[in-house]
Amino acid sequence: MSLFLKKKIFSCAYVLALAGLVVASCSRTSTEKKASLAELKKGFLNPTGTARAKVYWWWLNGYTDTLRLREELHAIKEAGLGGVDLFEIGLPPASDPNQLIPAGPAFMSDSSLRAIAFALREAKKLDLEVGFNLASSWNAGGSWVEPKHAAKTLYFSKTTLTPTVQGTLSLPFPTIPPDRQGRPRAIVYGPDGKPAYYEEVAVIAVPAGARNLADTSGIQNISNYFNPKTETLSWQAPAGTWDIYRYVCSNSGEQLLRPSPRSAGPILDHFDSSATRMHVTYFLDRLQPLVGDFKTSALKYLYLASYEAKDFAWTPTLPAKFRELHGYDIYKYLPAVYDQEVFSTPTTERFNYDFAKTYSELMIQNHYRKAKEICNQHGLQIISESGGPGHMHHIPVETLKALGSLDVPRGEFWYKRPYYDKDSVDMVWLVKEIAAASHIYKRGIVEEEAFTSYWDWQEAPADLKVFADRAFCEGMNRLVIHGFTHNPREMGFPGIAYFAGTHYNDRRVWWPQVKPFNDYLARISYLLQQAQFQADVLYYYGDDIPNLVPPKNTRFKVGDGYDYEIVNTEILLRDLTVENGEWVLPGVGRYQVLSLGKGHRANPQAAAKIKALQAKGGIVAGDDIRASLSVPPDFSYQDADKGTLDYIHYATHEADFYLVRNTTDAWVSREVGFRQVGKVPELWDPTSGQVVPVSIFDQREKHIQVPLTLAPFEAYFVVFSKQKVPAHYTAVGGAGAHPPLLRYTPEGVQFLEKGVVTLKKGNQEESLESTPTVQPLEGTWSLRFPADSVAATTLQSWTDFDAPDIKYFAGTGTYQKTFDGKSTPPGQRTYLDLGDVAEVATLWLNGQRVGTSWAPPHRFDVTALLREGTNQLRVEVANTESNRLTGDALTGTQFTKTNIVKANKNLTPWGEVPLKKSGLLGPVTLQGVKTFSPRAE
Repeated sequence: MSLFLKKKIFSCAYVLALAGLVVASCSRTSTEKKASLAELKKGFLNPTGTARAKVYWWWLNGYTDTLRLREELHAIKEAGLGGVDLFEIGLPPASDPNQLIPAGPAFMSDSSLRAIAFALREAKKLDLEVGFNLASSWNAGGSWVEPKHAAKTLYFSKTTLTPTVQGTLSLPFPTIPPDRQGRPRAIVYGPDGKPAYYEEVAVIAVPAGARNLADTSGIQNISNYFNPKTETLSWQAPAGTWDIYRYVCSNSGEQLLRPSPRSAGPILDHFDSSATRMHVTYFLDRLQPLVGDFKTSALKYLYLASYEAKDFAWTPTLPAKFRELHGYDIYKYLPAVYDQEVFSTPTTERFNYDFAKTYSELMIQNHYRKAKEICNQHGLQIISESGGPGHMHHIPVETLKALGSLDVPRGEFWYKRPYYDKDSVDMVWLVKEIAAASHIYKRGIVEEEAFTSYWDWQEAPADLKVFADRAFCEGMNRLVIHGFTHNPREMGFPGIAYFAGTHYNDRRVWWPQVKPFNDYLARISYLLQQAQFQADVLYYYGDDIPNLVPPKNTRFKVGDGYDYEIVNTEILLRDLTVENGEWVLPGVGRYQVLSLGKGHRANPQAAAKIKALQAKGGIVAGDDIRASLSVPPDFSYQDADKGTLDYIHYATHEADFYLVRNTTDAWVSREVGFRQVGKVPELWDPTSGQVVPVSIFDQREKHIQVPLTLAPFEAYFVVFSKQKVPAHYTAVGGAGAHPPLLRYTPEGVQFLEKGVVTLKKGNQEESLESTPTVQPLEGTWSLRFPADSVAATTLQSWTDFDAPDIKYFAGTGTYQKTFDGKSTPPGQRTYLDLGDVAEVATLWLNGQRVGTSWAPPHRFDVTALLREGTNQLRVEVANTESNRLTGDALTGTQFTKTNIVKANKNLTPWGEVPLKKSGLLGPVTLQGVKTFSPRAE
């Protein structure tokens, strides 16, 4: 039984009376980043370095093809990605029932190392970063792990000592029970039948049948009376019947969870620093002769995957660490490890908490910090998901402290696979937690394993964008896309894949058009890496173990338009101060108020420090946090309670950056208030990299009001900086309750719908007629596929065609059409709108490439390319692979080859997967829109 799987073990023994502490203000920190606004604009257009996403590079079964390794690295570079995390792994049987993927060499064998070294050399040529996972699959471990360094647990035997027993008593060696699946544990045994590795821990005497004890006064540690060589106890027992427990530490037998066929081995004792040193040093010693100086190689990071061991863990140094931390011995409490009713509830809860705290400190110090120390000595950095997903797995750490112990903290989020708890909180959305750790420990990078999924080949960039934008608005600033499966040449189409994750490799039919999406991710990541997070609240999340941070604004929320930072006990005690009535984390943030939320265990030292800082003017919020704030919302709009828009606020010494996203699948227009004074707004568009002025805004007390329009699920930055105030309108009105649909351009503002628009400029007001023109491009289209072509009189999904080769087609289809055009009148722009596209489209007009659109609106400015008279239009549209897989299953054809014979976590036969609409669906229109430019006074 795992103590860490039982929530009741971590129930509060006491709760700080200051429940509700909150801290608020968006004041600047003392260590602001100093890139100029001009430099940021340049970097935003073409981000480099860590702004570029990485991918997990899955080497399934360790089977590789060096030619394809080189081709894949080139494909990764050309797609605008920044690197790979090399991850060798096996598969569950259901993910390769036909054994399509051969077994490669054992992980870290000489043959394996040659492929790894080759990949590192090729990556360096391309200036790609490489991270390296320290196991074949996860947890950390491998065949080189000896029993003394392997994962351990605590076994016991129980013998009853009655008053009739005279002399010595034989205490049997504990029986090693089966593992959780009822299988013999994978333990090395010696000639005597006992485990090759074991250590005696203690012999404890408990009054027989003891229950609900208030303390340990009736329990005796009789270890000194036990002879481990003869396994006999010589103890003069007090009157009564006693239960004698012999506790032994030995290996748990836990193995790597999903190793390649030749790479099985035990997992590491994650609480033992010598085990960590052995493990990390093993990799360094094996790699260094092939790589040379790590500082000049492509290898930048070593990676420890999330801790997902299931067995109750023990390590030999635990008793000493327990006494060091808590001032009393653990031994008399050992019966409570497997029997929670021996002691009273308060006693048990105190012990459980102290026990968990000990494990947390051991793992943080002996695993994560030790790994960081060793890596840093060799010019490398350590990355880990040390904060979870602990909601689902046995995670024995205080999460922010564990994440802060790394060079780069990493979390994860899933694509279309929430894992809700009883309160409907998604337990596998781990972003806010990682962001908080990175902020308060000043790590800079907030890295996320992104788009983990079971939707095999059924998604496209527009689908992924929605989830990425949400993660950005919780603080993510670098993606590690899960994942790019290495495909040797013979593996066909769509190729082999790891059963989980978005299949994001050069076998995807939309891969040749994916770079603009990767550019989009990089632009947002770049700005969020260059600036500092701004919040209105500091939230002390207490001292529970584990202490897990839920998604933003779920269990903890300040109010609409306010954001919050999270602090743990370590940073609170070490860094938190009060200056001029503001709570301050130097180099992190300044805040007005501090909150503790409700129901958390609080550290007594933290409570004392908070009380002392209150005496210096620090404000502690009550249950109504907003009532304690002296500032209005940082971000506001009329119906904010509906959550239509989401935001996150970052800043540098020159500018404030608000990333704003539309959370809906409809066009949204709102007048938005930003808590800024005396600054000028601009829009920074991560889709194009373009920076455009905002031509309608107004300073109203502490807010600058800006009318904004966002397309379905659109996101962009609204940026405020000190500059000369340009000519601008101050307000706009239309027929509805919200501003009319509009777009800002370098020349002014455009209105997208017909109607009367009222523009204000101070006390002046003028009414204008918005008259956008729409010219449908009707008639026959030439639609060409690699092996077929048709004349399409209407635009329809390929799945609506009768011909199987089109109905089930997966790839790129090319649409061509000739149409008559007119030159664009002065003061107007002409756009070509493709309407609905499934999934990605690249547009060519009159032989010139206009661009690629991967998310709505699929709209291109063609003003400069449109000709008077005849125009030639070409649209290349790529869909997804799932239709072809479904078609093969239904028709018996064999266009595809893959190990994934069932979709959606190996559960849904391909013949039952619904067809996805595909192609250019339209309507395709030419749209003429007038630009209104404010005149200078």
